[in-house]
Amino acid sequence: MNTLPKSILVPTDFSESSDHALQFAQHLALDFGAELHLVHVQVLLEGQEGDEALEIEISRMQQRLEEDCRGRVDRLPENFGIHSNLKRGLAVAESILESTQECRADLIVIGTNGRRGLRHLLLGSVAEEILKTAEIPVMTVRRGADIEESSAGSILIPYDFSARSDEALNVGVEWARALSLRITLLHAIEPVVYPEFYAVDLMPAEVLGNVEKKARKALEELAGTRMNGIDVSIEIVHDRAVEAILSAAEISRQDFIVMGNRGLSGLEHLLLGSVVEGVARRAEIPVLSVRSGD
Repeated sequence: MNTLPKSILVPTDFSESSDHALQFAQHLALDFGAELHLVHVQVLLEGQEGDEALEIEISRMQQRLEEDCRGRVDRLPENFGIHSNLKRGLAVAESILESTQECRADLIVIGTNGRRGLRHLLLGSVAEEILKTAEIPVMTVRRGADIEESSAGSILIPYDFSARSDEALNVGVEWARALSLRITLLHAIEPVVYPEFYAVDLMPAEVLGNVEKKARKALEELAGTRMNGIDVSIEIVHDRAVEAILSAAEISRQDFIVMGNRGLSGLEHLLLGSVVEGVARRAEIPVLSVRSGD
């Protein structure tokens, strides 16, 4: 199955964050020969339909969206496909997902402010709602993320031997081939934490060594069978997944991260959270999330 994008949707609210994501989406569209769709959602409140002030605001937003689109066309090659659409809806995330179907998008590129802690809990995030529910890959671009065209020439793929990380690997390998990028394959061995009361050695050095040796052998076989012709480096670290991924991305300088995402929702998401969301919220480079059905 071809995973290279041909239609990229970029939600915009005209903020610095969404403009940053749009710049990166533009690079991807040029690299893949994909069409670019800019979408702005005008949220409607109950009873607002037909309100004169609202119609004036919508007309102003439509004009701004078209001007932004035209301004970019002037700086792009001829025949570059870029389109704008103003959508009315009751919820931003839901309207964005409807737009992906309307323009047959196979990738969403969306900006995120990278909120954490109480502020994030109270305000939520459209980007994270998209991450949880989108059926197509989602590229999050944190405000201030490094998106320079002079790339590092490498992508980071965290791999934990699960079905979801395997699906992300398939996408990462295809993108790496298309863009002539190296791959850094990362596996994190997470520490097991017990209450201090038990006073146990969490994982003896000998056992830990065997685990690492087995993981490295499996990753080397994976690289040999599925990544022929690609320059692959393997990293195995002992740390929490989120911290391991963020550290590897910073130390080895990557263009972006490719990760599998289970798409948790409801109580399961509230209790377990998501490694993808943790990385997307804090990463200094874009993060491509690939939805898995497992």
